[in-house]
Amino acid sequence: MIESEKGFDMLPYMVDIFDKLKLKEYIKKNFIRDVKGKNVDNLQIESGIDLFSYVLKNSPKIKEEFFNIVAIAEDKKIEEVKKQPLIRTISTIKEIFSNKELTDFFKQAMQ
Repeated sequence: MIESEKGFDMLPYMVDIFDKLKLKEYIKKNFIRDVKGKNVDNLQIESGIDLFSYVLKNSPKIKEEFFNIVAIAEDKKIEEVKKQPLIRTISTIKEIFSNKELTDFFKQAMQ
């Protein structure tokens, strides 16, 4: 669970990520499709992998935003996050972006 204070501190950085990567346009262009007769679970998995790949490919554009989000989540300074092992940073990012409350919030915002 992410505390409200931390969540609100993270939101501007998350919105910056959405804006810099033009995620709304990317999602509309690549994932809004007719699902009639298709396996929805498979489509969700494929879409998730495609989106993850897109974010990774464009990660240099949003590196500072990720560092800020992780710093807030871990109660650290940005310089500490930059020096910690990559796997720890990725683990924290995964935990944050798999948070149901936050993903629900952004799903609603995308509609």
